[in-house]
Amino acid sequence: MIEPTSDQIESFLAAFFGPGNSVPLTENPTSPLGQWLAPFLQAARRPSDVPVVLPRRTPTQPDRRLAYVIAWDQAHATLVAELLTAFVGPTYSYFNGLPAALDSDDPVERAIIDLVGLDTTFVLRSPTTEHESGAWRALRQMQRTLDQRPVRNWQIPKPVGRLLGEFEVALGAGDNTASATVLEQLAATGGLGGANLNNLRIKRLARLGRDIDLLGLPSLADVVAADPPTPVRDAIFAALYNHSVATALDDHDYDTARSRLIADGTAVPADLRPGLTELSTDALWVVLLAADLRNDQAVLSELLGDPDLRRRLDRYPDLVASIEQGRPRSAAPAPTTAGARPVIASWVELALAHAAAEPAAIAALRQETWREWPKPHTVDQELATAIAALDYVQGERIWQLLGPFLDADEYGLPARRTATEFLQLALVHNWFSPADLAGIVALTETILRSSPDRATYASLLDDLASEADRWISPDRSLVVLDVADLLVRMPCPDNEARLQLGIRLLTPLASHAGRLDDEVRRFAQQLDDELGTDLTWPQPVDDDQRLSGPKLADLPALKVMLYSLDEAALNRTRTVLSRLVPRLNIHTTSDHVGSPQLKQHSQRSDIVILATRCATHAATGFIRAHLAPDAIIDEADGCGSASLLRAATAALQTWLLLHPS
Repeated sequence: MIEPTSDQIESFLAAFFGPGNSVPLTENPTSPLGQWLAPFLQAARRPSDVPVVLPRRTPTQPDRRLAYVIAWDQAHATLVAELLTAFVGPTYSYFNGLPAALDSDDPVERAIIDLVGLDTTFVLRSPTTEHESGAWRALRQMQRTLDQRPVRNWQIPKPVGRLLGEFEVALGAGDNTASATVLEQLAATGGLGGANLNNLRIKRLARLGRDIDLLGLPSLADVVAADPPTPVRDAIFAALYNHSVATALDDHDYDTARSRLIADGTAVPADLRPGLTELSTDALWVVLLAADLRNDQAVLSELLGDPDLRRRLDRYPDLVASIEQGRPRSAAPAPTTAGARPVIASWVELALAHAAAEPAAIAALRQETWREWPKPHTVDQELATAIAALDYVQGERIWQLLGPFLDADEYGLPARRTATEFLQLALVHNWFSPADLAGIVALTETILRSSPDRATYASLLDDLASEADRWISPDRSLVVLDVADLLVRMPCPDNEARLQLGIRLLTPLASHAGRLDDEVRRFAQQLDDELGTDLTWPQPVDDDQRLSGPKLADLPALKVMLYSLDEAALNRTRTVLSRLVPRLNIHTTSDHVGSPQLKQHSQRSDIVILATRCATHAATGFIRAHLAPDAIIDEADGCGSASLLRAATAALQTWLLLHPS
């Protein structure tokens, strides 16, 4: 948790209650406002595990009082989200459980970002003044309850290696909130150098396609100067392509493309040559432009002289031709020296080396050389055997390979045996953090996608059921429903095993149905019907007191685009969402790279939801680069149908709030 000084807190409060907020910062104990505000200000001035809660009135809605609930860091935000679900939930406000996307141009929200950073703050809005009053009473009760209990540390210390493994798993499985939380924990431990932390931040932002955020990192110049590994170089180059030059290149306005690259020149490494053959095509175009601007003949010779690289530079042939014509006639392809064979050159070698804590394994993971290897299914039996033979300590180390394994997974050819061994590691070690659970869902999907025989299917479901009490709860409803949905939409050779796990999954949710959002509860009940678990789903006690504001059914015919590489999850989500909001125009896509069709759908969409498991920057960055200015985009925290559905309904609720008429 960050520990701001008293001066920093006072500066923050002055800015929060400044321009953009018509609630005055009054501390007059005799005034009604001063008396009401005093306990909230007191909590803000004493940093602890009690979240900060502050009011705001905006010029657009002067009669409504928004609640800004501020966690002290991203790890604290995970706890705060659960607290808000319990104390406020959907009863009093439009709360979707996700941190707000703060606007750095808004003076009030800028003050929050400067104090605690992004992904730490929840903004609660209520549809009526009556609900608003109830929400503020619940928030004050939440603060009093936390203030009276013993001080607790919500971050259980973990070894850096364990956290690195969780980060890779969360990233590979597409749980973006979990990856952000683990990254914050890594920063708090102090066990990872600043350069390595920055590389991880860039890697995460690239996966999400957040090119503007990536290029706006304050530490980017330091990263570029430190000779980053090839995957980080590729992420930076690809972000420059999408954000700075792609539009001009598509218009064949090459002078403008060069000018924009010059303007962003601090993000271009001094040495362009390392790792050229391992860069994405988008990145290669930036390298080509930069080499031409710098008159770097060695790099131009390699790009235009290497047959494989030259073949990939086919998107703008007139640009390539003009660069070739402008080169000195004496220039010849630079000789390429064949490097020595990598110390580690296969998945099995990587697993054994990493289990033995060999430095070469760390280098292979850092450079992501595994992307050039045959897919894991080609060595499934050998890799599974190697993992199964590891001892307890080695098994803890090998968990760091799960992220790359999920990234390299080929949907049509899953590595079932290896996925089973990874899943056993999680269950044996009792790894059930949010990041680990995202990995468990992804591994379960991989195994079921292989159409296992009856014995394998029953064994998998029995293993999951045996540890159900350790990870199933209403607070983890999306994980639970993602697994339940897999049981419905994947082949089932054993109906009894499916029924028993379905009962274990859904019973806790049915018992606490009042803690679920309406849309999540409806999906859970649909899964109950489809699995035949025949559970009773009582309506919440206060159901007649639930929000009376705009509902999803009130939405106009919005254009919604869902993106995922799991087409079965896409189709499932589209079907369920269409039932919830029949007027929506829903398009699904699984493109790996940008295309004219993807550009058109991105430009026309009102709402875009991304599932980032195995997604490429070439797709996510392309989508973000071509969004309409007022479009809403969000990422699902997972790769399953429930995660996609939750992200979509949350975005639709946001649209309703932004368009109250």
